[in-house]
Amino acid sequence: MIANLNQDTTIDDVLNEIAAAAQPPNAKLVRAWTAKYPEFAAAIIDFVTDWVDMDATLPEHVATAEEANLIVNRTMSRVHMMLDNAERIAPLTDLAADIQAAGHDFSSFQRAVGIDRSILDSLISRLVKPAGIPTDLVQGIATALNRSLDLVREYLRLQPQPMAAYKSRKRPLVTQFDFAYFVQHAELSDQEKARWLAAAADPELRA
Repeated sequence: MIANLNQDTTIDDVLNEIAAAAQPPNAKLVRAWTAKYPEFAAAIIDFVTDWVDMDATLPEHVATAEEANLIVNRTMSRVHMMLDNAERIAPLTDLAADIQAAGHDFSSFQRAVGIDRSILDSLISRLVKPAGIPTDLVQGIATALNRSLDLVREYLRLQPQPMAAYKSRKRPLVTQFDFAYFVQHAELSDQEKARWLAAAADPELRA
């Protein structure tokens, strides 16, 4: 029987409910689940299909404790994989946190993208004017974070934020600078600086 979940139901809620069943849902239940949660239809079908395929490969005998644990581990691994994929489509609002969530530290992220710490800090605080950010940088960030280009662009368009705490009641004005400014003051080789300065700005960020 399908549980009555509230309007804040997540893919985690739905897949955990399915995984709690003694056996894979039949076609009738799958149709009911996908009808009730159309936004999760693809994930539900993938999950149940993999579960059925996995059961079909098991020998026809009473499962041992080891086999039972294997089934549970594979099922939950599938759940976590889909949850990770779902998280990758959530808005990007904190670059520093997203870098860690993607399995990087700041140093490995800098190497992957081809920037130094000063440029990274400026991107975290959104001090770079979006219009001058190169397409190559947007693509590098998206690849390193396993994010879409559109989500990275949305982040880069967000309002800048102060890099340090402040006591004033009013939010201080934060000045943004062209990407070229940060490149010129970066601890990069002359060759790396020349490459970034020659890189074409992302046309999607010019508007």
